Amino acid sequence: MMQNALVRKTITDLGNVFYPSVCLLCHERIASQEFWLCGKCRDSLNELSKPICNKCGYPLITDECPECAENQYVFTQARAVFAYDNAAKALVHALKYRGFTKLGDWFANQIFLSEQGNNYLQEIDCVTAIPLHRVRKRERGFNQSELIAQGLAFRLNKQYFPNLIIRKNYTVSQTTLTGKQRRKNLEGAFLPGKKSAEGLKVLLVDDVFTTGSTVNEATKVLLQKGAKDVYVLTACRGL
Repeated sequence: MMQNALVRKTITDLGNVFYPSVCLLCHERIASQEFWLCGKCRDSLNELSKPICNKCGYPLITDECPECAENQYVFTQARAVFAYDNAAKALVHALKYRGFTKLGDWFANQIFLSEQGNNYLQEIDCVTAIPLHRVRKRERGFNQSELIAQGLAFRLNKQYFPNLIIRKNYTVSQTTLTGKQRRKNLEGAFLPGKKSAEGLKVLLVDDVFTTGSTVNEATKVLLQKGAKDVYVLTACRGL
C-alpha cells in the first residue's frame, strides 16, 4: 500500500517538473503548451517598471527611496523582474513547495531578458545563490534559488560557484515576519564557504527580495571575505 502511494507521488512529482493541467493561480484547466498559467493570469504578471531606485531597485514615486531610507544595504545594486503579487506568488509557491522545478529555469530566463545589455553583467566574475540550510534542502529536495542562479550562469556564460557562502542557522520562515524580525532572524545566519571570494565581482541570486534582509546579510559575508562588488538579482520584489 505504501509502495503504491510512493509510486503515485513519484509520478506526480515528475509531472510537476514540466507543466500542470490547471492554472496555478485560478485553477482553470489549461493545455500544457499554455505554460503554468492560463493566458489571462499570465497577462496579469506585474513586471516592475521605471523609475526605480538605482541602488535597491524599488519603484519610485518621489526622488527618495523609502526602502534605502530605512535599510543600510551593503550590496552594490539589486534588481528584480516581477512584483511579488498574485500570479508571481503562485509561480514562486509552485516552484518552492509543489516541485515545479522547471520554473527555476523559466525565472532565470526572465531575469536574463530583463537585464541583458546592462554592462555590469559582463563585468561579474561568477554567479552564486542564497543557500538553504542542509536540513531544509534535504526536506525540499532542491534549492529554488540555486536553480535560478544556475540558469542565469548558463545564459551569461559565467561560472557558477555553489560554495561561496553557507547557511549556518536553520532559521524560521521569513514569510510572516516584520522587517525588524527578518533582520534579527538572519543575524549570523551565513558563513563563508570553502571557495574564496577575494577580489571577485559576484552576482548573488535569490527568488524573492522582500525587505532585502537575506541578500544583505549574505552580501556582508561576501564583502568580509574580500568580494569586490556584490550585485543582486531576484525573480520577484515585494512592494
